[in-house]
Amino acid sequence: MADRLRVEQGEARVDGAERLEREVPMTPVGGTDRLQELRALILDPERERIRAIERKLASPALHVEDVAKVLPEAITRRAASDERLGAALGPVVGEAIKASVRRDPQPLVDAIFPVMGPAIRRAISNALGELVQSLNTTLEHTVSLRGLAWRWEAMRTGKSFGEVVLSHSLLFRVEQLFVIHRESGLLIEHRTAPGVQALAPDLVASMMTALRDFARDSFSVSEQQGLDSLALGDLTVWAESGPGAILAAVIRGQPPLALRETMQQALEEVHLAHADEIERFGATGVPFAIRDGILERCLVSQASESSRSGQWRTVLLGVAVLAAVGWCAVPRVMEQRRFDGYLDQLRREPGVVVGSAGRADGRFVLTGLRDPLARDPIALAAAAGIDSARLSAKWEPYIALRPEFVVRRAQALLHPSPRTTLRLAGDTLVPGGVASAAWRAEAQRLALAVPGVGALRLTELADSAEVALRATADSIETITFDYPLGGTTPVVAQAARIDSLASRLRRFLDDAARGERSARIELIGLADSVGTEEANVALRRARADRMRSALQARGVTVQSLSAGVDSTSTDRTLRQVRLRISLERR
Repeated sequence: MADRLRVEQGEARVDGAERLEREVPMTPVGGTDRLQELRALILDPERERIRAIERKLASPALHVEDVAKVLPEAITRRAASDERLGAALGPVVGEAIKASVRRDPQPLVDAIFPVMGPAIRRAISNALGELVQSLNTTLEHTVSLRGLAWRWEAMRTGKSFGEVVLSHSLLFRVEQLFVIHRESGLLIEHRTAPGVQALAPDLVASMMTALRDFARDSFSVSEQQGLDSLALGDLTVWAESGPGAILAAVIRGQPPLALRETMQQALEEVHLAHADEIERFGATGVPFAIRDGILERCLVSQASESSRSGQWRTVLLGVAVLAAVGWCAVPRVMEQRRFDGYLDQLRREPGVVVGSAGRADGRFVLTGLRDPLARDPIALAAAAGIDSARLSAKWEPYIALRPEFVVRRAQALLHPSPRTTLRLAGDTLVPGGVASAAWRAEAQRLALAVPGVGALRLTELADSAEVALRATADSIETITFDYPLGGTTPVVAQAARIDSLASRLRRFLDDAARGERSARIELIGLADSVGTEEANVALRRARADRMRSALQARGVTVQSLSAGVDSTSTDRTLRQVRLRISLERR
């Protein structure tokens, strides 16, 4: 419109100039030249502008340039007035987008990739939030030791119970990251977590590209689809694809789905920050460094923060299980240990041979051999803490030839006196102590009937009659008679003792005769040192002879008496008569 207005204004000025020319009178030739010159000065600029405007009106390309200058402002003003412009442009824009996508969808993908990622993540976050809420509602009625601990953690941290459950249920670590060019399959960047042995990055990138191409070619998937996960033992490889690059993560354990969101965010930032570098890398293959802080957020690991408390809970649970098992098993184990100890005692017990031992119908069962002289196994069981009601034993009798049992059987058969002892030397029974002749004869007759006795030896056994005679003789030998100085008659106070001595000697001699023993009674005279030795010797003999005569007069057998002196005594102060008795077997 402005160009048309300018054309009309130019034409008006040209018409005015022509009217002026007609009104001016004709001038001579020289004046005409000046008039033409004046006309040119006045009209030529206007004519040039008119011709330019006519050319613009006649050329569509020039119209496009003019429209382009005012189109944004015109659209803004028109859109602000009503919605007719949007309604008119909607079908046109839709058809244009469809045509563009049919022709080449990649530009549209590149354009909306940074925008659609966050939108998709928000949708997934909302879905996960609903899932967590549903899980929280489901687990609200779960009652367990672990559940109570997790509920306390949820209250303490302000998280929902479902979030705490998920955080304790997932354990993983991202060990390596690979940024791979989508078209060429070449490695752009490789990052490794601390302490992880790095794989050959170029080899891994080639493997991922080959697997991706294989999956796409074999299963006829589109260019936009591809391999997004790969399991290798306890390792998992996750891949996220972008317009120009692929981000692959090598993960150990069970990663949460939130890790994919983190990888998508990192891949989007890589495309936003390095779009030009990625495009040049496809043409030149020259590597470039990805900005710090983008990939590091993907090198994460998640370990159970309550692992220690989980261990304690496991320990407590184990202790509870052990306590329950112990409550049931310990009494049985203790009873079995007591029974084993009882068996060991029986195997060491003299006269008991254990044949078999075990359990049957909740009772302990024993079989074997038992000497009647052995201790009662039931009494031993009670001493060992075994309930006799839970013990069933069957013992066959047998004779044990142990020395103590042989001696006990000999004692039961021979009935020795308390002064007689029995012992076994090999298979020989050896009595000791004192026994009568009758018992000796009985022992010789019955000893070999005792099981385990092969011979009898009586050399260590003394005759009780001889022992009694010897005891009487020893008692008589303690009797002494004192004499006055130089006298051969006992002092007056001891004269009456001669009768008592004579009576005891007669009985002693009678007992010796009954025991087939011969007794010899020697009277020994003693004298002090007063006087000569010859006189003292005569005095000692006279005292002994005088005492022998007194005893003979009182009925003591003459053959049993003898008088003598003690030349061995060194005590020269004694003035006595003593007795010395000897016994011999006839």
